Amino acid sequence: MIWLEGVSYLRAGSPALQDVTLGVSFGELVVVQGLTGSGKSSLLAVAAGARAPDSGAVWIAEHNIVGLQASSLPYVRRNVGYLPPEPLLIPDETALENIMLALAVRGEPIDSSEADARETLAMVADSAWEDRLARSLSTGQQRLVALARALVGPPPLVVVDEPAAGMGGDDREGIVRALVWARERGCAVLCATCDPGFSQMLVDAGGRRVHLEGGRIAGAPAIGLVPTPVSLAGESESKNAESSQMIRSSARRSSGEESS
Repeated sequence: MIWLEGVSYLRAGSPALQDVTLGVSFGELVVVQGLTGSGKSSLLAVAAGARAPDSGAVWIAEHNIVGLQASSLPYVRRNVGYLPPEPLLIPDETALENIMLALAVRGEPIDSSEADARETLAMVADSAWEDRLARSLSTGQQRLVALARALVGPPPLVVVDEPAAGMGGDDREGIVRALVWARERGCAVLCATCDPGFSQMLVDAGGRRVHLEGGRIAGAPAIGLVPTPVSLAGESESKNAESSQMIRSSARRSSGEESS
C-alpha cells in the first residue's frame, strides 16, 4: 500500500503540499486530478519515495520512509514502479533493455525478464520499438516505454505522473487497460492527471478519484480502503504485524473512527 499522512512539502520555499492524507490499498487504482501547479507531481514524487516531505509520514508497504536510513531506501523504492514527469530513459540502450532494467534492479532472473519486458511493451505500445534505441524514439514513444518500465512485473506499487500527456485516443485507451491490468494483479496504483477526460476514463474503469487544489486534497480525507501493509521479501512476520496495526490505527484516527 501507499499511505501518506499529514504530508507537507516545500518547493522553492513555497508550499507545494499542505497536510495531505491519502491512502492507496493493494488492488486499488486512485487517480489524482488537479490543474497544472496544484502539486500533483510533488505528491507523486513524495509517494514514490523520490522526494522527502518536510513533515508527515510516508508509508511504502510497511515502511515509513521518512527518516529511513539512506542505505535502506533503495531496497524499499525498488518495489515502486515510478513514471516521473520526464521519461529518463537510457538513450543508448534499446526500448526493451530500458524496460528490463527495472526487473534487474529487483533481482529478477534474466531469462524471465526479457519475456516480461516484451509482454509489457506490447501491452502499452508498439512492440516493433523493442530493438530501437531510446534516443531514436519520439517524446511520446519514450513516455510509453517509460510507462512499460514502471509497469513491468508488475511491482507491488505503481506511481505514474501524467501517463497520457500528449497521447491520442488509442494510446489513452491502452494506458487505461494497462493500469487496470496492474490493479487487477493486486498492485496499488496511483495516477495523476490534469486531463478531466482521461481522469473520467479511469473512473469509468473502476478507479477512485480525488481532487488536489493548491496542494490540498479537496473535500474529505482521501483514505478510501483501510491500508493493509504486506511485508517485502526478507521482513519478519512480527515486524509486519506491528506495522500493520500501526497503519490501521492511523487510518481509523484520520477517518474519525477513533475518538481522541
